[in-house]
Amino acid sequence: MTRIRLNEDTKPSSALAVVRETCEVRGYHWEQTEPLTAVASEDGRPVRGVAVGVSQRLRVAVRLDESKHRLVLSQETLGAAYIAAGGPIIYVRLARRFGKLVTAVREDLAAATLL
Repeated sequence: MTRIRLNEDTKPSSALAVVRETCEVRGYHWEQTEPLTAVASEDGRPVRGVAVGVSQRLRVAVRLDESKHRLVLSQETLGAAYIAAGGPIIYVRLARRFGKLVTAVREDLAAATLL
């Protein structure tokens, strides 16, 4: 889980719009689940149901905490089904891709002067 501190005057819609654009440019499927939460799935297709814990595709939960002025990104997929066969390499790859997405989101939020 990663928490990104936002400016106090940042509008929730502006922050989510930047995160959405960042994800969509990188080929993620964006699904708004509630006004301040969303889910982004790698490869342009949603990861749903049982596949969430076992998928090799990255799924990231996005939540905006208005009271604390921060954006919370959480990795939801772990590749658990493949760990027995391939060792921890699947988890490491998912974690690396999550880290790259977090870096891109931070850079885009900074460029939009929302941090």
